[in-house]
Amino acid sequence: MAARRSIVKWIGGLVATALGVAIAVPAGAFLSFPTRKRTVGGADEPVDVGELERLPEGQPTRVPVRVRDLRDAWTRFTGVTLGAVWLQRDGAEVRALSTVCPHAGCAVDWEPADERFACPCHDSVFDPSGARVSGPAPRGMDRLDCAVKDGRVLVTWRRYRQGVAGKEET
Repeated sequence: MAARRSIVKWIGGLVATALGVAIAVPAGAFLSFPTRKRTVGGADEPVDVGELERLPEGQPTRVPVRVRDLRDAWTRFTGVTLGAVWLQRDGAEVRALSTVCPHAGCAVDWEPADERFACPCHDSVFDPSGARVSGPAPRGMDRLDCAVKDGRVLVTWRRYRQGVAGKEET
């Protein structure tokens, strides 16, 4: 009789352990997801910012950079604006400059009358190519990777550390 009870206890323990493992493994995988994989996604690929034909020739145009889907750990966001870029078209070629001032992160504006970029916060001035002309900015405007594919302009959005002379991605 005692042997039968120990076998039943042993089988019951085995079944309880199997059920516990069956629940714990998927739960552990779910909870550890952010530590096992890259948790932010959607902003790493080039972003379609518009048609090439809509950009005026030689005139800087401010364009928002929006992604359809942005994933951060367990949360998925749709229609997120990451920032903006200044696009300059020269024929079929397009150059993209970040609108973020490398000095303190303010938004850099285009001044058409003076044909220059200027930061309204601390008077940093940049020429049309984005090179630093004057002011406290430690470097020129940050250039972003840009390509034209099938008549669409694609920009790879990046943020860089402000207040340093070198371009350091954040």
